[in-house]
Amino acid sequence: MSASHSAHILAATPSAAQRALRKQIQIAHVRQLWMFLGGVLAFFTLLNFVRYLWSKLFFTPSTRADGTKEKADEEKHSARPRVSTPRRSWWALATGFRIVFFRWSIPIGPSAIASVTELSFICVYIVANLVWLLVNTQDLQALFYQDRAALMASSQIPLVVALAGKNNVISWLTGISHERLNVLHRAAARTIFILLWIHAVARVVSGLSPQNDFSHVWMQCGVLGLTGLTIATILSVRPIRQLAFEFFLVTHIICVLIFIVGGYYHAKEVHFGDYIWPALLIWGFDRALRMGRLVLNNRIWNRAHPGNALVELISEDTIRLTLRRRISWAPGQHAYVILPTVSNLPFEAHPFTIASIPEDDGDSKERDVVFLIRGRGGFTRRLREHAARDHGSRVPAFIDGPYGCPPDLRSYTTCILIAGGSGISYTLPLLLNLVRVSAQGGQSAVQRIVFIWAVRNADHIKWVSTVLQEALARATQPLVIEPRIYVTGKKYPIPEVPPASQERSSVSSSSIEKDDISESALPVYSALKFIHGRPNMKQLLSEEIENSPGPVSVDVAGPSPLAESIRRALSSGAASPASAFKGSSPVTLHVEAFGMVH
Repeated sequence: MSASHSAHILAATPSAAQRALRKQIQIAHVRQLWMFLGGVLAFFTLLNFVRYLWSKLFFTPSTRADGTKEKADEEKHSARPRVSTPRRSWWALATGFRIVFFRWSIPIGPSAIASVTELSFICVYIVANLVWLLVNTQDLQALFYQDRAALMASSQIPLVVALAGKNNVISWLTGISHERLNVLHRAAARTIFILLWIHAVARVVSGLSPQNDFSHVWMQCGVLGLTGLTIATILSVRPIRQLAFEFFLVTHIICVLIFIVGGYYHAKEVHFGDYIWPALLIWGFDRALRMGRLVLNNRIWNRAHPGNALVELISEDTIRLTLRRRISWAPGQHAYVILPTVSNLPFEAHPFTIASIPEDDGDSKERDVVFLIRGRGGFTRRLREHAARDHGSRVPAFIDGPYGCPPDLRSYTTCILIAGGSGISYTLPLLLNLVRVSAQGGQSAVQRIVFIWAVRNADHIKWVSTVLQEALARATQPLVIEPRIYVTGKKYPIPEVPPASQERSSVSSSSIEKDDISESALPVYSALKFIHGRPNMKQLLSEEIENSPGPVSVDVAGPSPLAESIRRALSSGAASPASAFKGSSPVTLHVEAFGMVH
């Protein structure tokens, strides 16, 4: 029997049969909705699998057929290989798709933007739910959709909890890290919020019978659960979340727990509690995995293990936190750090990108896990104050991770790494890893790396120069690295930095550009370019794309305005579909942010 025919019968059947048939239709709509969601998940799983096969079957290392490395500058900038028309057409089509869905952005509030893809996900998700909610409702009679809204919302609660977890099968299947799945998490949560308020208002407007008025405990549980969800939704609005993140995090967990427990006891009365209680299992499973990883990473059972972290203030507002742990991670991944003596709450965990790469130290399997943390407000402000008071001290520390699915850059010919401020903690390990792969003779197509860091305070130059000079010393042909540090603040001249070695310090000071800086104040750096001012991203990107003989990867981490300027620069000129059709190298943009991979 079709849902449409069944809906017509409802108007004429007795009350008991009417309720049974209505329940049957409601379950059918929930099943159809989940078939749709399962299809979307299957599509992205297939896409991830195809991407994995492509990288394994068609990966081209930067070696010739005879096994010798390609020469660097001369051949790297030689004429670009001729590309067939079908391939250029595919490049142009893919470029246009990336520009429209990933690089175009739309303002959604004060200091907030979203890509077309993010908005499309949210709109499609909400519209799909409303379609299954309102079809076959006999001219939108509340009788047909008031309880259906509650069932559809309840069935998606486990999905929302799974998307919020750090360990979830969805990330494993799709290759999309948990922080990027926040787009779907927010869309599903807000859809549940809308559906449950539709359910509540429609029930009240339709009139409550003595059997289901607010004098009953199960109805009071429903009100309590909806109140918890409403508070959690309001506090999750971006301005509130950014203004007081620690307060948001604690209240969000409490309110969601109230919502799930209250919702379960409310739905249990009408025999639909099975839709909700799996959410608690999913949450408990995620917490158990995190606790197990926390114990394993920090060797909590081993009293001889130091279990602490070195705290150093390397500039006015930047802290370097170093932990010695037996873990492994991929460059660009992040981890959660717990510092009980610094946090307000003893188990307060904060995510930071790991700014180092996993290098073995002799026979020991323990590695230095380094975080570069900018002291702003809340936890980071307290950590900066502690570092200022006691530089070089050690504090009790725990680490949970790693997490995230950063891009593998080895298949690109040119890599442009752009960071603003603390975003260097993301781009620096990508650089160090590419240098390591090249030095160890690993498979890599990368011939050129342009490393750009825009930083306000010149005090950062001292520590970053040491790291970059060590990386340059390890780089081998055909890899060419061009580091550019832009000091955007008014604090100059650039401070003197002792050269890493006499040989590397013999380069002339012509590699330094200046703006109102006296010649005598300029130090001599080895192969490093320091510039006072802001970079011209559009010109810089155009030059690199036009000169690259192969695919280009642009990786960005930093403030939202920086990422937005890169998106605009890669939406025209050398990165446009027309240029791609003419043979210009295809460009892939990766932005370390809460969103999709660009």
